[in-house]
Amino acid sequence: MRARVALLVLVIAALSASCSSDLPGFCGVSDTVRLAVADVPPEQYPAEAAKHVQELKDSAASLSGDQAKLAAKIAKDLERAAETKPNSLEFSHAYNKFVRDSNRFNHKYCIETEAPDFG
Repeated sequence: MRARVALLVLVIAALSASCSSDLPGFCGVSDTVRLAVADVPPEQYPAEAAKHVQELKDSAASLSGDQAKLAAKIAKDLERAAETKPNSLEFSHAYNKFVRDSNRFNHKYCIETEAPDFG
């Protein structure tokens, strides 16, 4: 009986650790950027992206190790997209890299327990 109780305590402790709110502050920031860029006409994409570069950099600065490296890369991806001409293939390539890298960060470090509210 004691073994079962001990096992139950260990399982609960492991589950509560995996559901902890110790997510990096960077989680969700790239989603905010994507929504902001999506809400403007295509010819304004680079300008809108530029408005959010510093926000990403500031958020990335609070991280360390591999998280910091990937977050800095994401901010640089967005910065490159912001430096391109509107409606250009260069914007598409740079922005898609930003999206791919930010998805990688979210999947690796951010535990989403419910669907985001895009409404």
